[in-house]
Amino acid sequence: MDKLSAILAASLLAGPALADPVSVRLDFGGSFDWAMADSVDALLGFETRQTLDAKARLIWKGGEGALRFETQVLLGYQVGDNVGFAGAFAGMTPPSPPPSFFDLSTEVFSNTNQSMTVGIDRLSVSYSNQRFVLKLGRQAVTWGSGLVFRPSDIIAPFAPNAVDTAYKPGVEMAYAQVLFDNGNDIEAAFVPRRAVAGGPMVWEESTLALRSSLLLGDFDGTVLLAQDHGDTLVNLGLGGPVGNAAWNVELGQWLLADGSTALNFLANISNSGTIGEMNITYFAEYFHNGFGVDTATPLDALPASLADRLATGQLFNVGQDFLALGAQLSVSAAITISPSVITSLNDGSIFGAVQAGVSVSDNLDISVNASKGFGPNGTEFGGRETSAGSGVFLRAPTNLGINITRYF
Repeated sequence: MDKLSAILAASLLAGPALADPVSVRLDFGGSFDWAMADSVDALLGFETRQTLDAKARLIWKGGEGALRFETQVLLGYQVGDNVGFAGAFAGMTPPSPPPSFFDLSTEVFSNTNQSMTVGIDRLSVSYSNQRFVLKLGRQAVTWGSGLVFRPSDIIAPFAPNAVDTAYKPGVEMAYAQVLFDNGNDIEAAFVPRRAVAGGPMVWEESTLALRSSLLLGDFDGTVLLAQDHGDTLVNLGLGGPVGNAAWNVELGQWLLADGSTALNFLANISNSGTIGEMNITYFAEYFHNGFGVDTATPLDALPASLADRLATGQLFNVGQDFLALGAQLSVSAAITISPSVITSLNDGSIFGAVQAGVSVSDNLDISVNASKGFGPNGTEFGGRETSAGSGVFLRAPTNLGINITRYF
């Protein structure tokens, strides 16, 4: 209750400080999941799951001149099987370091079937002019040119199969950017973290990064240097046009604290065109995961470098080589269909997804999505064995979901 009171007090105090009115995003959704009988889901008693959820994001933005403020309060309610499954699954995994320095969310109430949470997802102040930006507080930053995989987006990236990518989770951060007349810029970010909730700041869990964007004739280059979770990253990116298409490549060399190394590589190409009277954009992306392991490795035998990145949410796949293909087809001005597939090039398993969106009006959207993994046991998307000989596999269930978004 003390944490809830503090969150509500901060929200109420922020409102009068901001000149602009409050805007609201409401999401109402439902999901249906079907898992295999030999999956972790079934082992925990959740072979099938049905869940309804609702979210309200209250957004205040304002300020005067170069000084601006932003506060976003997120309220969530969920009822159904996913509530109990999340709690049961969390009990099977070791605790990971807190993703942000302050815990600005709390459970209003929770049981095995429903939960309600409230938290502050954005709380920042910024100063900016034509050449300089400084932003302090809970915020989000996105780096890299990945379309599905995001190896250089080291601060709270989205998963490759994420459906709702409108808002990244906010974390406490000091961010600065210097812009030059020639179009180049330099960014700096510091994300303090704790090793355990309530503990002191630990440098080995924190992130300090410098990133520069460079215009190189017809090409766009990036250089990223980072100290992240005790390891060092040097990431180089280059992109440009080829005909009517656009391409990007990224090369990321990790120097790990234990003396080992890992090399990530990403390349993608995207284009647009028409099919009949319909517009279409499409892409292909290859990702080599330098932390990945072969298909015979069970989950409890993963190397520490990979397990740590899975726990911190910086990686989401344990394999080595992936190819993603996707498109967005505009059936009409209000209807889009977006199919995509991710293939493990090491074992041939596939994860397929399709999303259909309808823009009913300027402030009302409806989307329907479905996804399923294909492949035999012991593969990336068919399911990784939890431990050798256990006969229990961790895999994404077959999923069907619907979401209605209303803006005010």
